[in-house]
Amino acid sequence: MSFKSKTKYTWEGWESKGREASVFGVNHPCELMGVHAKLIDNELKPNEKIECCIYSPRVSATMTPFGLEAKRASYGLCVTDKRFIISQNCHVKGLDPDLLSVNFDEVLWLTNGKALLLGWFCIKTATDQKNKVIAFGAIGRHHFEKAIRSYKKYSLAINVDDPDRESFSSAGFIHKIENKIHAENLKTLLSQGERCFLAFSSRYLWKKELRRLSFFGKKKAVYPMSKATLLLTNKAFLLARDSLGDFIGTGVEVQNIPINKIKSVSIAEENLDGYIVQKIKVTFTVGGCT
Repeated sequence: MSFKSKTKYTWEGWESKGREASVFGVNHPCELMGVHAKLIDNELKPNEKIECCIYSPRVSATMTPFGLEAKRASYGLCVTDKRFIISQNCHVKGLDPDLLSVNFDEVLWLTNGKALLLGWFCIKTATDQKNKVIAFGAIGRHHFEKAIRSYKKYSLAINVDDPDRESFSSAGFIHKIENKIHAENLKTLLSQGERCFLAFSSRYLWKKELRRLSFFGKKKAVYPMSKATLLLTNKAFLLARDSLGDFIGTGVEVQNIPINKIKSVSIAEENLDGYIVQKIKVTFTVGGCT
């Protein structure tokens, strides 16, 4: 359906309650629904290049099986050559829409995930104040995958011309990953020309839990684990992991950590209540995060 307006904003005069049918992408913020069009359009600077724009209507679920929580709101997302611009409208009387701008150099990692009919996108920064989670219908996930690839066009990259550093094209490498669900989810986040160095399967260790093994028994420390795949490219360190509980087999989340934000990667052995495990520790260049 096409809707032509004589005004600058395509949907100006059309009252949006944030309950549109699905996520959609447009070429310019002026084509977004509701207040998102004006908010983002007014925020853009004359010298910014627009890579992609996304409108995401609000969904009923706000909590993901991986612990991320989003507000029940509609969102506009614009990726430029310098930053992410995100508008949020909770569609609640007395609560004004707001706008968040995250420069590329503030990003620690980006997350894209899905579980059944729910999808989510998250920008993690060094300061909690700028973390942003968008929950959406999983059918629109490919739009947010494009947003991550658009960001990666401007990410710093390792030189792959070094003869001592063997790299592979993503097309010739990704099919070698044994976990095919992880491979498909990782492939969608690889930008054009991105080169792969290595990948391996592992286990993702979740937080410690105390469980009572019998009605009268004592509580015992357990460490739930799910399948994980790690992929190193010339632009990013990617981690794909499965969820636990009711979402096993359906919940998958991929974190994309820019290579220039990683200070060091090390392996440490740790004793966890009698279990000896090896952990991969990633230290970031900003914020003291690990």
